[in-house]
Amino acid sequence: MLRKRGLGRALPKQETPDHLPAATGLERLDAQLGGGLPRGRVSEITGPESSGRTALVFSLLARATQRGEVAAYIDATDCLDPRSALAAGIVLDRLLWVRCESRERSRYEQLVLKQQPVDHAWQAANLVASAGGFGVIVIDLGGLSLRKQREWQRHQWIRLKQAIEHTSTALVTLSERRLVGSAAGLSLALSRSHAHWEGERGISLLLNGLAFEVNVARKLTVAEPRGLASGF
Repeated sequence: MLRKRGLGRALPKQETPDHLPAATGLERLDAQLGGGLPRGRVSEITGPESSGRTALVFSLLARATQRGEVAAYIDATDCLDPRSALAAGIVLDRLLWVRCESRERSRYEQLVLKQQPVDHAWQAANLVASAGGFGVIVIDLGGLSLRKQREWQRHQWIRLKQAIEHTSTALVTLSERRLVGSAAGLSLALSRSHAHWEGERGISLLLNGLAFEVNVARKLTVAEPRGLASGF
């Protein structure tokens, strides 16, 4: 009861349950991370467009939903393509897709009509994280304007982090830049490496895929080195 009222700092710390990491399905990355993304922590995946961040999180969601876990996708800019998700192997019946309002309100609406901007994605993330029962929660912030990204940097990520501590939930954010700060237990920076082509050069070439590199920018463990890059 003291912990619920925020007065439990002097009490002995609760033991953290031993949950297996959430595997991404990318063998070299999972090996580097000790099995996958940590559960009970916030992980952030950053990188520019076409850097592979969506492909990485789709692979993570596919593994989770195929194992029978329930996952949630908080879509801040309403850009998720269900057909691509299905093609990636995600079991849509086990995915909660929260489509948020991406339109930014004008200054007129805020001042004259007294309509204050509400971060639906932030509210949804807190509700879903507090509800419990989700193996993976993804907060997709890709495509937000620079101003909105700065607003998200000021959010109380510690509160969201505390909501999933000691649980089997792996919470993941997707964005162009780091937004979570010190509340992130793991931060992966992605960059596009090169493209794979099929066919004969000079006749016809078809794009067969994009290779990307992952740099472990932050990892809260004592045994693992930081800043290691891997290609996939």
